[in-house]
Amino acid sequence: MVRVGILGASGYGGAELLRLLKAHPEVELVGFSSRKYEGRPLEAAWPQLWDGRPFAAQEEVLERAEVVFLALPNGLSMEIAPEALKAGKRVVDLSGDFRLPPEVYEAWYRIPHKSPDLYREAVYGLPELHREELKGARLVANPGCYVTAATLALAPLAAEGVLKGAFVVGLSGVSGAGREAEGTAFAEVNENLKPYKAGGTHRHIPEMERNLGRILAQGRRVRTHGEARAVRLSFTPHLVPMTRGILVTAEAEVEGAWSQESLEALYRDFYAGEPFVRVLKGLPETKATLGSNRVDVRPLYEERTGRVLVFAALDNLVKGMAGQAVQNLNLMLGLPEETALPKEGLWP
Repeated sequence: MVRVGILGASGYGGAELLRLLKAHPEVELVGFSSRKYEGRPLEAAWPQLWDGRPFAAQEEVLERAEVVFLALPNGLSMEIAPEALKAGKRVVDLSGDFRLPPEVYEAWYRIPHKSPDLYREAVYGLPELHREELKGARLVANPGCYVTAATLALAPLAAEGVLKGAFVVGLSGVSGAGREAEGTAFAEVNENLKPYKAGGTHRHIPEMERNLGRILAQGRRVRTHGEARAVRLSFTPHLVPMTRGILVTAEAEVEGAWSQESLEALYRDFYAGEPFVRVLKGLPETKATLGSNRVDVRPLYEERTGRVLVFAALDNLVKGMAGQAVQNLNLMLGLPEETALPKEGLWP
């Protein structure tokens, strides 16, 4: 059994980590922290969970755990990760602190990076691309929901070397904004659909571009700190009045002649054997992935215009966050990758 702790367990990502890890047969959940709820029972924050222990102090969780999940706001993990690693812990970071080179991070997140040297050690936590690197990793930078959906939607085209650029539209359930986010009150989101951070300003854009640039340069299996080619991507997110789910529609600019048959063959070959990616014959929908660690992908050749469209759907709190973090944990520890992770969604 591996002793695991969660820092920041009062956020939505923390709640999903608790739900998944409590059912993990190879994990002993030794503690969970929250500055807001410290000393209070778990049910005070999460009535859906059942555990007799209260939220512990951060220091207590760090001391007990062998592996620490950092489900913290951007800017905090870079302060805690060095301490945890120095103490011999392994770290899975759910924030953006180690996903990008420090200078790129500072430009997009507007936060000074306090642990720039650790970026070179961090492994990017997208198993479909970095599986071999993740085995035995000490520090994992777990990607988020929009980036996971967009990257997996376009990765086969990048690996084929035909992707020139893309226009991506993302639609997200309100939980993707976090528990404390402004503008997510029921009265503001109900019966409302709105874009946000448009015009090339969303801070996940450089992460998407870097992922696809690595694939263009390196192919199917990529190294986090390996070569990357330049690629430009336009991304516009939208907030949808539902709790969970991400749906991405990517219009890809590609080279060469394509047909629906050749496009489907490319995607089925690329994702053959992947336990959590399903290539569909029909169009994805978010409800089908609810509660699962699965991504549903559908490539579509638009014959009238010659365009390639790719649709991807996932649960933003599972494959888009906590489920992917557990998938990374399994790889880090040499456990079966699918352990404690549901493939099937909840319906209705």
